[in-house]
Amino acid sequence: MKKIYTLVGCALITGSALAQAPYQYATSAFTQQGKYAPGSITVLPMRTETSNQDRTVFYSEDFDGGYNGWDNDILAGPGVFQGFELTNIGHVNSPGNTFIIPDLMTSTPTQWIMVDSDGGNTSYSNAENAILTSQRIDLTSAAGEFVALQFDQFFAEWDINIYTSAGSEDHCYISVSTDSVNWTVKEINEGVGREARPNPEQVSWDITDYISGNLDSVWIRFEWEGAWNYGWQIDNIEIVDIFEFDLAIIDTYRWYNANGLMFSQVPAAQAEEFQIGTILRNVGHEDQVNVEFDWEIKDPSNAVVSNGTATSTITLANGEQDTLLINTGFTPTDLGTYTITWTASSTSGDDNATNDVYVDNYFELTDFTYAMDYAEGSPVGITDWPTFTGTAEFGNLYSFVVADEISAIQVKIANNASNIGTPIYWTIYYNDGTNGWLYLTGSTIDYELTASDIGQIITIPVPGGETVDPANLYLVVVGQYDTPTDPIFERQGSIGFDYIQGYNSDPALMAFFDRLAPIVRIRVNADEVGVTELETAGSFSVYPNPANEMVNVNLSLVDAQNTSINILDITGKVVKTVFVGEVNGDRTVSIPVSELTSGIYFVELVTPEGKQVQKFVKK
Repeated sequence: MKKIYTLVGCALITGSALAQAPYQYATSAFTQQGKYAPGSITVLPMRTETSNQDRTVFYSEDFDGGYNGWDNDILAGPGVFQGFELTNIGHVNSPGNTFIIPDLMTSTPTQWIMVDSDGGNTSYSNAENAILTSQRIDLTSAAGEFVALQFDQFFAEWDINIYTSAGSEDHCYISVSTDSVNWTVKEINEGVGREARPNPEQVSWDITDYISGNLDSVWIRFEWEGAWNYGWQIDNIEIVDIFEFDLAIIDTYRWYNANGLMFSQVPAAQAEEFQIGTILRNVGHEDQVNVEFDWEIKDPSNAVVSNGTATSTITLANGEQDTLLINTGFTPTDLGTYTITWTASSTSGDDNATNDVYVDNYFELTDFTYAMDYAEGSPVGITDWPTFTGTAEFGNLYSFVVADEISAIQVKIANNASNIGTPIYWTIYYNDGTNGWLYLTGSTIDYELTASDIGQIITIPVPGGETVDPANLYLVVVGQYDTPTDPIFERQGSIGFDYIQGYNSDPALMAFFDRLAPIVRIRVNADEVGVTELETAGSFSVYPNPANEMVNVNLSLVDAQNTSINILDITGKVVKTVFVGEVNGDRTVSIPVSELTSGIYFVELVTPEGKQVQKFVKK
């Protein structure tokens, strides 16, 4: 039986600014529970980085051809427990789960190894123990090299804080031997829990010293101990060479506000001091001493506006990593894109400089747009939320430095013609830190997708605007009613786990297992509208809305002399005027708007009796 659990809220940043990991990852993410307990830092890595280089591969196994000589020994467990089993579909996920174990996102998806701990096991009192052991591996071709065992995994534990009886906790071990009797054992995945999991993540373990002198006879082993937990998925096992000295930038983050949210576009009114950092890992054989990094920030004109060095007395042994975080003292003011460069170094030297530098140009200071997504990689359709059908909502978290107003929501519609005519809606929730997530406001009329919306970012106004409080956290989502034939919404640009949110059909607040941000943005600023916005039906209406080529203004007036219609942009500036003259009765005026850029505009009706205003969106 799968466990039912609701993810509530989001993980806030806590912990020390410096923390070491007990073994080496090629991709990293951190949770509030403390992935590398004890003494770990909870941070929000900005995107997945890999330390893979052009390595010499001395041994590899992807299990696409079966076990290939590996032995699966079940030492303990109920009758349904299969130990390390071959799979191409991943864990069994029962209908109605609020926590779904995804398939391993392996680059060789034909087949992989899995321990499905609760696959039929209905009791956490049934202890499980299984061992997967390789055949003898001849590594004589690696003579004189430093070598590491590496593999891809996805691991998730039910809840490390709920079940503490004997045999209920998960333990994952990797081992190496030169006689298949005496083993050097290393435990991994300690205290991981189940949230904020990279998929896949690559584990790398320097085994050079453990196999020295016996390269012709090496065995590798994986061991699982647990009971009624989720399980472990493994693929692409390799033994590869590594450098003697090799410091690597594994992940970077910038802005780093109080809620740990990583935005790609920030309105100028919400600008904060840049606080930047990086996760540095020793991926070489020898220690790295006095690890540090240089930084440089360039403004939109490509001028250097901030630079310096983040120094430390950190020493990292092989496989260890640490986080350096610094305040730059710089707050952006000029609109446009900023570029940040990190360069890692130490007093130990580095045989491989290719992974010492990272450049980020995904931050833009805007007039009014708030966004998490950014253009890295192709947009990916949002499907299976996580594997539910029916109603679902997708979006992002937003926080504010000063009080503001949400004036519109922007969302990217997937390029699927099957979605024409589909109704969608939007909702804003808030969290005051005391009462959990509460409904704030939402659309009262569905937005029906048109042919011109397909493949585009559309803007949906928030009528009257919605004032936000900097003391609260906000969740802005768009929603669908039924399971679509094709994805309706898209996501793009890698950010942090658990910061991509939504509600499923239960409803339960959920989080993605990957790091791609839903393309759900907001337009903010209480002063964005430069006119007195009446937004009443009054004596005229505007259609279509959104408009593309033409906006039609329906008038219903009595003896209105000197009537005129203005089109105003978001700042209140008149961009077009049409003189209508006398209107007595019903009349429709068509105004071309194809030359206008996409965004929010206003139709202002001017008569001797006064003015009325209606908002419309230009696609």
